[in-house]
Amino acid sequence: MNSVKDIWDSQLNASKNKVIKDRIAQISSLTCFIGTITYSNAKIFLLELDSDINIHQNYLKRFIGVEVQILPSSNSKRELAIILLDEELTDIFIVFIEDIINSLLDINDSENALNIISRRINYWKKLFGKFSTNLLTPQQQRGLFGELYFLNQVLTETNDIQIIKAWQAPNGTNQDFYTNAKAIEVKTSISNSQIIKIANEYQLDISGLDKLFIAFYKLYEFPGGTTLLNLIKEIRFLLNSDIDLINIFNVKLINLGVLPELEEEYNEIGYRIRGEKYYDVTSEFPKITALMVNESISKISYGIDLGYCLNFETTFTEILNEILDDEQ
Repeated sequence: MNSVKDIWDSQLNASKNKVIKDRIAQISSLTCFIGTITYSNAKIFLLELDSDINIHQNYLKRFIGVEVQILPSSNSKRELAIILLDEELTDIFIVFIEDIINSLLDINDSENALNIISRRINYWKKLFGKFSTNLLTPQQQRGLFGELYFLNQVLTETNDIQIIKAWQAPNGTNQDFYTNAKAIEVKTSISNSQIIKIANEYQLDISGLDKLFIAFYKLYEFPGGTTLLNLIKEIRFLLNSDIDLINIFNVKLINLGVLPELEEEYNEIGYRIRGEKYYDVTSEFPKITALMVNESISKISYGIDLGYCLNFETTFTEILNEILDDEQ
């Protein structure tokens, strides 16, 4: 199966002043194409629609660098076209279209496909709206390094590639990883302090969870260490060419603001783990939760000195066992 990028690359040398398109074979129940408008090099995704389908105006959207149109087809049908208008957004657009393709693999009719595409467009419209040339802040980069380090450890120790789906931090969840009713929150620090910062009264709330763990990594930050780009590439390699999971991983990175065309910018500052601790957040673990405070008080942030949490220490192996037991 050729990737979306490979198909578009192969179309670059086509004759000018025409629209060239290739059928997407893996979507067997629908007629979809990857195409190029050669006179402008604009990249397009096409879905052939039955002539009797009602096209609501809400389906036809335009957002940063992308336009959605309905085009006439040569066989008296119509085509939904998603068109890239800004060539500088090509890398992002590729991940966007791969997400569309994956969402259509088990769909049998074009009307259902249209509804699904509309939902994915609404999702990606929000993401495109966040896109800028700004990099993550140093604090955000350290936080992401910790999450990717944990993810990489799980992949290395267990080859459990489904951990990619458990990584929910890019969706703005209270904890970074969820596997059914078990969660892991990752914390990092470059200081010598044992104090970790808790973002809100829900981050260590164990109600509704069978287990909640904290993974705490102390970091050295210096040029020449393991960079975010190093970890990103290593994780892609460990996913064993599983295109679907690699696409999910790429979308999560974009959701966090790590754009494909800017990934090389995250190859300057490196890190080394100088200490790692793991904690089992039980009901006795020191924390502030929503049930503990007056309902008129919200957006609570606080610090926990882990020097007082020795009785709650656990191991990475114990956390792995919990994750693996959960999936069996």
